Amino acid sequence: MKLKIRVLIIIFLVSSRVIFAQDGSPSPYSFFGLGDTSFDGTAGSIAMGHTSIYTDSLHYFINNPASLAQLKYVNLTLGIKNAFINQEDYQAKVWTSTHHVNYFALGFPIGKKIGIGFGILPETSSKYNIYTKKAEGVYSFQGAGGLSRLFLTGAYKITSEFSAGIEYQYHFGFLQHDYIWVPNNSSTYTRDNNYEDFKGQTFKLSLNFQKNFKKRKYIKINLNHRLQTQLQTHFYGNIRLIRIVQNGEYPVSEDKKPDADAQINLPSLTTFGLGYGERNKWFLGTEFSYENMKDFNNPFYDPSFVSYKNSYSFKLGGLYKPEYNSITSYWKRVTYKAGAFYKATGLNIYGKDIQDFGITFGIDLPGLKSISNLNLGMELGRRGYKTNNLVQENYFNLHISLSLNDRWFIKRKIN
Repeated sequence: MKLKIRVLIIIFLVSSRVIFAQDGSPSPYSFFGLGDTSFDGTAGSIAMGHTSIYTDSLHYFINNPASLAQLKYVNLTLGIKNAFINQEDYQAKVWTSTHHVNYFALGFPIGKKIGIGFGILPETSSKYNIYTKKAEGVYSFQGAGGLSRLFLTGAYKITSEFSAGIEYQYHFGFLQHDYIWVPNNSSTYTRDNNYEDFKGQTFKLSLNFQKNFKKRKYIKINLNHRLQTQLQTHFYGNIRLIRIVQNGEYPVSEDKKPDADAQINLPSLTTFGLGYGERNKWFLGTEFSYENMKDFNNPFYDPSFVSYKNSYSFKLGGLYKPEYNSITSYWKRVTYKAGAFYKATGLNIYGKDIQDFGITFGIDLPGLKSISNLNLGMELGRRGYKTNNLVQENYFNLHISLSLNDRWFIKRKIN
């Protein structure tokens, strides 16, 4: 047991360091708000249209805290996201990609009614580089950073049908926005550096209901609500005049901007899910999410051409298991998943509402001689437009998750 805990601590520390050191989203849309959404569910949930209504006793469903109450084994899950994006406007096309650790979490049962868990994940990310060429020179907008989340979750099975969960979330991170002006035929250029540090905390409440019927059929209802909170924000920066020389460049002058503090609203988020299925055979679920993005504001970055509206999304997903306990065919024990989603992001640029939609599919590959498994989730989607000085993104995301299960806290018996 002590060896397992030591290994777990090492994995957690390494994962945390990797998450902090990662590149962010290469999308120009990551300039807005707190960056691009980096985490929207585990690989298995994303394969079902990003829905979090389906749960089982083998996985840690991070977006559904109450599901921990049904966990039967200690579960360690690590997810990786690989994004491939074709960005296109009215002038050109650009292919780009990014690869990063998407989450690390550990959940374990305590008795038959309680489950607890913790983990870390990159909540948003930003790594854009936008050029605008004009007759007098070139403007460049560059950014990096994002928001991370540490979370601690507890769940309790109230009755055989109801379970409730609560998750403590600590949000922290930074954003860097640089504005660069390079005039034509000049040996100097101006670099305007801006930095923001964030920290804040909130809670997420979760309630699951499952009603079993005859012939192994059941219905599931899920409600999740993240409370609104304020992120404490510290702003600082400088403006540099930089000279270009043959062997490099060096600063000619530097003016420091005055430090400032503010509070940025992290909106509330509510998700309601409904599903119906047959145990160990098939499941179909739908989900609706609503985020109060209209209340979002960032006093340090407030472009006149950008506004925010309340965000909402519709999701649909399902799974099918040919024969979960087959001993003659491995592929009959594989779980096949598919889904679709539509999201009104709440972001309005140049009077145009930015929308995101796509289809998903994936598989859960069970271990040959264990209860651990490998989860693959894939999504094909589109976001944005090629008109109104915007960018249309056609993307393919591949999510890979390793889910390791084991029994802890069980006394060995010697016969």
